[in-house]
Amino acid sequence: MKTKHCKRFVLCMKTLLCIVASSSLAIAQTRTTGVVTDSVTKTPISGVTVTLQGTSTSAQTDGEGRFTIDAPQGDTLVFTSVGYLRKSVPLTGNTLQVHLSPTSEVLEEVFVVSYGTQKKRELTGAVAQVDATKLRDMPVANIGQKLQGRMAGVQVNHNSGTPGSEMSFRIRGAASIGAGNQPLIVIDGFPSASGLQTLSPDEIESISVLKDASAAALYGSRAANGVVLITTKQAKDGQQYLELSANMGLQQVPQRGRPDLMNAEEFAQFKKEYYEDAARYEGYTGGVPEVYADPSRYAGNYGTDWFDVLLREAVNQNYNISYSAGTPKLKSVFNLNLNKQEGVILNTSDRRITARTNNIYNATDRLTLGLNLEFSNGYNNGVSGLDNGRNIIQLAYLMDPSLSYRNEDGTYPVAFSQPGMFPNPNWYRVVTERIRKARANRFLANAYIEYELLDGLKAKTSFNVNTDNTVTRAFNPSTSQGGLGSAPPQMATGSYGTSNFLTWLSENTLTYQKSINDNHHFELLGGYTVQKFSSENSNIDGREFADDDIPWISAAITRIGNVGADDWSLLSYLGRLNYNYKGKYIASFAFRSDGSSKFGQNTRFGSFPSASLGWVVSEESFMQDIQAIDLLKLRVSYGKVGNNNIGNYTYLAAVNSNDYVFNNQVTPGKSLNGIGNSFLTWESTEGYDIGLDVELFNNRLFFTYDYYWKKTDGLLYGIDIPIQSGFSSITSNIGRFDFWGHEFTVGSRNFVGDFQWTTDFNISFDRNVVKKLGTNDAPIGGYNLYWDDNRTAVGQPIGMFYGYINTGVYMTQEEFETQPHSATSMVGTARFEDISGPDGIPDGIIDSHDRTFIGNPNPTFAYGLVNTFSYKNFDLSIVLAGTVGNDISDNAFQSTENLDGVFNVRKGVAGRWRSPENPGDGIYPRTRSGTTEDFRNFTTRQVFDGSYIAAKNITLGYTFNSPAITYFKSIRAYLSAQNAFILTNYPGLNPEAGINGLNGLNQGRDFTGYPVPRIFSAGIRLGF
Repeated sequence: MKTKHCKRFVLCMKTLLCIVASSSLAIAQTRTTGVVTDSVTKTPISGVTVTLQGTSTSAQTDGEGRFTIDAPQGDTLVFTSVGYLRKSVPLTGNTLQVHLSPTSEVLEEVFVVSYGTQKKRELTGAVAQVDATKLRDMPVANIGQKLQGRMAGVQVNHNSGTPGSEMSFRIRGAASIGAGNQPLIVIDGFPSASGLQTLSPDEIESISVLKDASAAALYGSRAANGVVLITTKQAKDGQQYLELSANMGLQQVPQRGRPDLMNAEEFAQFKKEYYEDAARYEGYTGGVPEVYADPSRYAGNYGTDWFDVLLREAVNQNYNISYSAGTPKLKSVFNLNLNKQEGVILNTSDRRITARTNNIYNATDRLTLGLNLEFSNGYNNGVSGLDNGRNIIQLAYLMDPSLSYRNEDGTYPVAFSQPGMFPNPNWYRVVTERIRKARANRFLANAYIEYELLDGLKAKTSFNVNTDNTVTRAFNPSTSQGGLGSAPPQMATGSYGTSNFLTWLSENTLTYQKSINDNHHFELLGGYTVQKFSSENSNIDGREFADDDIPWISAAITRIGNVGADDWSLLSYLGRLNYNYKGKYIASFAFRSDGSSKFGQNTRFGSFPSASLGWVVSEESFMQDIQAIDLLKLRVSYGKVGNNNIGNYTYLAAVNSNDYVFNNQVTPGKSLNGIGNSFLTWESTEGYDIGLDVELFNNRLFFTYDYYWKKTDGLLYGIDIPIQSGFSSITSNIGRFDFWGHEFTVGSRNFVGDFQWTTDFNISFDRNVVKKLGTNDAPIGGYNLYWDDNRTAVGQPIGMFYGYINTGVYMTQEEFETQPHSATSMVGTARFEDISGPDGIPDGIIDSHDRTFIGNPNPTFAYGLVNTFSYKNFDLSIVLAGTVGNDISDNAFQSTENLDGVFNVRKGVAGRWRSPENPGDGIYPRTRSGTTEDFRNFTTRQVFDGSYIAAKNITLGYTFNSPAITYFKSIRAYLSAQNAFILTNYPGLNPEAGINGLNGLNQGRDFTGYPVPRIFSAGIRLGF
């Protein structure tokens, strides 16, 4: 009995001890939740294994990087994931925010390339890629603004601040005579005619730029200016995430760079002296007009700043909703975006709504269906005649500052006519009363079917559609009609126009991937594509409106209309072979053949081959003992691409409608206005690239170098033909530009602990020279005395500035008599350098022979610098960009330094030459009639150093510890400054200004563009 009882007692005690132990363990263990993010990009990481150290207890993060695990406090969790450094974190609370640092495995990063993707390690062409997650906190409507300073060899300029305007791109200095230099924009594999205007930056996953001919060769006849590949977001397996974001900013035009013009008292003094000098030197007897006779009446009154009258502080807003859900069968993304931007000039604004859905359906293990749909509705409100040129902005600030745009009773004058000045409308009324409204509906669709026929062999058929329907309505009431020298009221005018296009693309490809013994890896691509583009447009101009009450074209008595249509088609065959041996020796060969309706029947097809080789030196056995080197790769490539932006019917002889007399009656007829050229074809660019990629110290330091050389041949040019033909020229492919340069990119992860700091720097040196222009090498441009600043000539870089060298003023009679001068020169007039004469030798006479190259708009180098800092939940990003060595011509100087008394002028004009006793500062000449034109002609006086460094974006953000927040998976708030500051010696507002963007023939000209604002904004992102 005792034994039995003892056994029972022992059993009870064991049971009790087990219960106590279990209870103690249950008490010690707590549920821990957390989020794992990338330490560099701050994006959640899915699939991270979370293990309780020393046990088999583990968990994995979901699509939003979240995890839950039961673990005792004080123990340690270990986080592991492919591509990231292993990290151990002691448990000191119930919530964790874990940042994993990338490892050298990031070398397996995938780049989007022509017709597919490729591992970064296997790239043999010159390709740059930016992850859009690094750009998401920049408050801009156009993705181009986010790319400034990010990639070597890719120049992106913000030429105009007009709401809804596009950016200017120039890749590796590409230029053409008449076919432009904008790159091809490809959205999810579709060369879109709508460009970046269709897209919201919030829906973009990545941006790749194909810079060299080998990388871009599969886009053949459209790739000479480079290719920008845009990939939109797709859901990931296991992901279910809803994000709401909002951003609001305030825009303003900085004081720096505004025209430094005279105030009311200064201008009255200038005009008074102008008339006094006219009486002294020219026999003028009219006296000083009463409004200028006593400048002291304006003392303490600066008058009207006509530039400021047109400006306002403007609000921009951006709201975005996105939802992602992914299962092994179906992955879907929905994105809805609203962007509203007021312009910093009155009566200008832009609003865009975009809706996108991307879907991938894995019907079976071998069959995949994809469908991307996007609709964009844009509404733009503007003012006709506002941007670039001697336009509304410039004509407004040239007004007499003593005038007021508003009467004391609150009404607004209609027009002004000051003594000795041109009649002008009230430019405030012009800006606020003119109507120009544009509505655009754009649609973009990508659908595909992909089927794996055999292991490694896939067939893919895609169909893509892009449409655009735009309606523009304009009305200029009688009170804001007219312009310089033609003041209102005048008869009102209006117009109504429509334009639309439809383009579709069908692509059919086969891809085959095969590996043999894990040594030889092949990838083959072959296919054909068909694309068609058609457009129509119509316009009606209306005049003789009865009044200003009805601004619609139907109210016009006289209506004149016109219509037009356009189309082209493209048939292409393409193929590519990628091969690598043991990941060490890499080769890629590509070919595309394009047949285009744009070209003559004798040259309709063109061939565009490429070849590139890569050697991963770091994989060689002799490199294995060098621990510091993670990657050392050499690249070399050759390729040929084309430019087909020559117009759709250039090879045909055009026909004009002409009336003629037949049987004493006017009869309609037709006549040729040119000669066709059936041999006309695309401009071609072939080039070489040598590159080096280095990664060191466990992926802490990156370095990329590229040297490129390319020539653009067959440039379209009008060549002279015998006048007996009835015409003076015919368009042909005679012209050549050569380009070469160096590109450096350096990236470093300076600190990787709790405090993290990464730096990315790029710099590019692009050069070009003109080799051939037509049959006689006649220069392009630079023939007129002003507003014709650029000359493109053989032996010179493209688009050089061409004019006179200003050397000051003839200060004394002796100086005038002993130095070269023109027929209208005298003491006190502008002085210029004697460069040449009819026989090429300086002749002591200043005339057209003395015009020469006076500046270079091409920068010596362009650069970008991005620094990103983070500490715990805080992060700071600073993006700088700039150029060095380029010149800018400020075309406003032709007006703001006009000494004829017809405009307001710069303050410095007060120091002009007035007499031998009062010679001034030697910069500004006298105001005597008949002598002032030389000074305002295009000279070095109007050319400035355009070097600058600009803070394109500064963003300070805070990511809240989301597991501690009940209703949200993530919360991020940030403050941002766009165009925060700019350092430059250029006196104008915008050193990136360009009347024709980055067009090579006319770049570097600032002709009073719409000001680019500084933006201060705040935003928040909420994840559910």
